[in-house]
This record gives sequence, C-alpha cells and structure tokens, in this order.
Amino acid sequence: QVMSFCFPTEYTMHVERKECAYCLTINTTICAGYCMTRDINGKLFLPKYALSQDVCTYKDFMYKTVEIPGCPRHVTPYFSYPVAVSCNCGKCNTDYSDCIHEAIKTNYCTKP
Repeated sequence: QVMSFCFPTEYTMHVERKECAYCLTINTTICAGYCMTRDINGKLFLPKYALSQDVCTYKDFMYKTVEIPGCPRHVTPYFSYPVAVSCNCGKCNTDYSDCIHEAIKTNYCTKP
C-alpha cells in the first residue's frame, strides 16, 4: 500500500442568493490532499481508460441542509452541501464530484 495524504479538511464557504438579504458562512469538510501516482511509459500503446490517475475524493459523505436568512416567501431558503466523512485515493466519480480542474473562484460575501 502506497502512502497518500488525502483526508477530510476543514473548509469555509459563503452562500448567498440574490433574492435573499443575507449571506451565510458555512463550515464543512472537503477531501483534500494528494495521491501517489506514476507516469506510465509507453502511453501511446495503452487504451485511454488505463491512463486515468487517482485523485483525492470522497469515500463517504453526507449532506447537510441550512436555511439562508432573509429570503422572501417565493424563494426557497434551503441550501444543501456535502460534508466529507472519509476520503480515499481513487477515480473521480462524476455522479457526485466535479472532476474538472477549475480556476480558483472568490469565496466571500457581498451581503451582510
């Protein structure tokens, strides 16, 4: 077994809806870290599925739901988010993970 550094890590996110009066700060856990991997020689001769590499991803997670304060009656005030319970190195599962590397987005409130 190769050692990896992939584990639940504290993460703070800010959630707001344009129709609601306030921003909500949420403390959760996400999977973060890195997984040991190797670059395979002779890539040109292997099928594409053999070239995927392991990523730090959720092994077990649950969803929590919070209510965003200050929403008008016609707006659903509930927001659900994942909480990492345990993590492992494995293939990225698009059923519950965004497997595309994105540019870092700002994570702040524009409302009180």
